[in-house]
Amino acid sequence: MAPRPRSAQTLDDRRSRGTRSYRCRVCRGIHPLRKCTRFLRLSTEKRLRAVLINKYCANCLAHQHSGGQCRSGDTCKKCGQNHHTLLHLHEMSGTTRQPPIQQRRQSPSPPRRQSPSSQHRGSTTRLSRAVSRSPSPAAREARTPVRRPASAATPSVAALLQHQSLHILPTAIVLLESGATTFETAALIDPCTPVSTIDSSLATAFKLPTTTVRGEEVCSTTIRSKTGDFQIDVLLKISQSLRIRSPIRALSDSMRAQFDDIRLADEQFHRPATVSLVLGSDVYPNVIRPGFLNIRDGLPVAQGTVFGWVVSGACRHA
Repeated sequence: MAPRPRSAQTLDDRRSRGTRSYRCRVCRGIHPLRKCTRFLRLSTEKRLRAVLINKYCANCLAHQHSGGQCRSGDTCKKCGQNHHTLLHLHEMSGTTRQPPIQQRRQSPSPPRRQSPSSQHRGSTTRLSRAVSRSPSPAAREARTPVRRPASAATPSVAALLQHQSLHILPTAIVLLESGATTFETAALIDPCTPVSTIDSSLATAFKLPTTTVRGEEVCSTTIRSKTGDFQIDVLLKISQSLRIRSPIRALSDSMRAQFDDIRLADEQFHRPATVSLVLGSDVYPNVIRPGFLNIRDGLPVAQGTVFGWVVSGACRHA
């Protein structure tokens, strides 16, 4: 059998590349994302999650480029921002926008014009008042504020509340995936935070794919356990100032030794560290495990998670 001409092979390669380029990453069909029936049946929040996790462009729903490289001039037809109309989150009902304070205030009335004589009298009066109000050198010295030493600074509320005991927050060392790169960082597990959040500096350092929705930035990543097979795709809200300190000062190694018999999610939980990633209530049911350990009174407790045991609570044996 004679080999096929090179031109025919090239045409087949182009066709196969075109077929692969239109393979939907949501349902594995051969069509653009905007025509995927499974994608269109999702809620807006789940559509946004699918776009970020599958690395589609949030502006035009293409998957050949990231959102920052999109050259499409289209914007959302409902709000005009840089995201696709299918990703538009509805505005909250019952809220009215107040006009700016500058617009609500009345413009000041123009100053009244004075005669030359009245202007002269006014300037003379102001000059005499300035001379009479000028303090003497002794008075100026008496009014000079006294600088207090740094040791006299008022302690913070956290320092006052932790005078008798230190408070430890439940942290875990997790792995974040961005493309083919994996990063290791500490995460706070907090079911009281509605949405998982990451500091903007950390998202930039890890080069996480981001997009803007209703004026707020979100990014996507895969979070994995260091010691097990657990992994989960997470949407993270980007915060400009998310830096949580735990604990505020170091605890003793003897206290840390009380937890040597269990596999900890954060081996250095007793050392002060800044955490810039919070896993909130949206992923809490997926990471929490049965198991609660109270070694003895005065020590923090341990809770089972997919990352290991997290330690939290008040510690009176610092």
